[in-house]
Parts: sequence; structure tokens; C-alpha cells
Amino acid sequence: MGSGKLEVTCPCCETKMQVDKKTGEVIWKKEKAKAMPSLSDMVKDHNAHQKEQGSIFKKRSEVEKDRNRLLEEKFKEAQKNVDKSVDIPLRDIDLD
Repeated sequence: MGSGKLEVTCPCCETKMQVDKKTGEVIWKKEKAKAMPSLSDMVKDHNAHQKEQGSIFKKRSEVEKDRNRLLEEKFKEAQKNVDKSVDIPLRDIDLD
């Protein structure tokens, strides 16, 4: 009989593993090396990400400015509609 070890390659991630036949435990594994993108590709991706974030920031700042303008208008309208009377309403404690 051979050794109590079994070499297996994962079909999904192509990781090579050595497994003990008796216990089923992985003795060692070697993952497939991932291909690294070139530096120029990483710089292009970074620049594209920066442009995208910049446009998102501009959109959100415009929305915030518009929101502030709307709140100011609502506040001014509410001030116009405030009852100008100086009569203080009676409270329950005032009736005692």
C-alpha cells in the first residue's frame, strides 16, 4: 500500500492540497498564483475611480445646496404664517 496521503486539485480555485486518507485533514495546500495587473492598469483604474468619486461628490453637494435653499424657503414661509398676536394662551396651571 502507498502512503496515507492523497493529492487533490480543487476544480474551482485550482488549489492543490495534500489530504490524510485516514482523518481527512488537509496536510498542506498550495493556492494558485493570482495574476497581478500591470502598474499602468492599476493607475488607470485608480484615476477612473477618482473621477467617479468626484462626480458623485459634485452631485451630492448640489443636492445639499438645493436642500438648504428649500429649508430656508420653508422657514421664511413658516415665519410669515406665525400668528402675530401677543395674547398668551391660557394653560391649565393658570386656571388654579
